[in-house]
Amino acid sequence: MTLPAEMLPAELMVAQTPEQARLLLDTHYQKVLSELIGAALKGKAISASEIVRRTPELSVKPVHHKLTRLCAAGLASVAAEQKRGGRPIKLYWASAKAYRVPFELTKAEDMGALFDELHRPYFAAYVRHIVRRQMELSSEQAVLIKTSADGQLSVNYGPLSRDNRPMAGYGTIGEMRLKPDTHTELEQRLRDLKAWVLGREAEEMDAPDAEACIVGLMFAVGRLE
Repeated sequence: MTLPAEMLPAELMVAQTPEQARLLLDTHYQKVLSELIGAALKGKAISASEIVRRTPELSVKPVHHKLTRLCAAGLASVAAEQKRGGRPIKLYWASAKAYRVPFELTKAEDMGALFDELHRPYFAAYVRHIVRRQMELSSEQAVLIKTSADGQLSVNYGPLSRDNRPMAGYGTIGEMRLKPDTHTELEQRLRDLKAWVLGREAEEMDAPDAEACIVGLMFAVGRLE
């Protein structure tokens, strides 16, 4: 359903309460909120069933619950109802196209603790799924430490293919010494890769064989302490 101009969401909403902050920073609520914002950017309201169709890892009941909480907190609202034979279908829309959470509304001691809290679930999920996949491939588990032809050290976990390549996904993290110009180029390449991945997701997310994936792209100037 396309919304009339007077009902379109605000460009930005600043959280005012700890409850609003908690819901906005909760990764499970962010999945639902993402669909609401995406629809709002197109001037549309969507139903719970539409959200479920686009996020198949969620079922109708949890989505309804999250929508109810988001509406109660003022982060979303019911834009309209579509009549049908039984109970009318509620159509939801986001209160804003973007949200800002002031740090003082969080329970974190500092920004470092907040970053850790928000990123830890993704890294934990990555480890959980890649280890599960490794165990499915082989009961022989080991860690291979070696250097490449140019002297770079690499550490590979779990079963390896015949050419010693990982067999269960990919991940790399470590320290490197790079010139500032390379910092700039690396960051841009990662941003370009993110844009490419998001573009592919937009095209493929509704495909019958599409699967949920954990994707992480990281770069920072610093060292391991």
